[in-house]
Amino acid sequence: MCKNMPPMELAIQFHGHICPGLLMGIRVAEFAQKHLDVSQDYDEELLAVVETNSCGVDAIQAILGCTFGKGNLIFKDYGKNVYTIASRDKNRAVRIAQKFKDRPDPDSVRYRQLNQKADLTDTEVNEKENLLGVIFEKIMSMPFEEIFNWQEIEFDFPEKAQIYPTVQCALCGEGVMEPRAIKNEQGYICPTCV
Repeated sequence: MCKNMPPMELAIQFHGHICPGLLMGIRVAEFAQKHLDVSQDYDEELLAVVETNSCGVDAIQAILGCTFGKGNLIFKDYGKNVYTIASRDKNRAVRIAQKFKDRPDPDSVRYRQLNQKADLTDTEVNEKENLLGVIFEKIMSMPFEEIFNWQEIEFDFPEKAQIYPTVQCALCGEGVMEPRAIKNEQGYICPTCV
């Protein structure tokens, strides 16, 4: 993936396609970069705590460089479109939450219906593409504060990611990160065998 690409291109290439959820993540990542005055992470200077496993998280990974592999992407399975982006270098963090709308946008509702349908007619394929264009314009041009609530927060930075030795599970024989295993009289036992 080419790091010199514009943020939106990075996110689309990483995610594989463009969709409303990815666009929301792009807005979050770009806002966090500007607000915290940071660029893409290289070695855990940034940390992202995401409270959803939706498409927007791919934009966080692609644009901000926060990933599971580097240990600076923390997933909390709360099902909320909430993202906390923190900068170790600046000792600052911002929490960004998508606003709840009790009346969903009709274009978004129809797009979701079409997206969940298995076999689309040619007419429905065109309708879906047109709706995506309309939704794209809304999300990318709407003032940030109309879509999201945000606030600077106090943030307790966890230690940087550690590299641990791998031990063999005495029951299944598979390798497991040592601190994730339980040691008993049989030896190391992985979490799936406990």
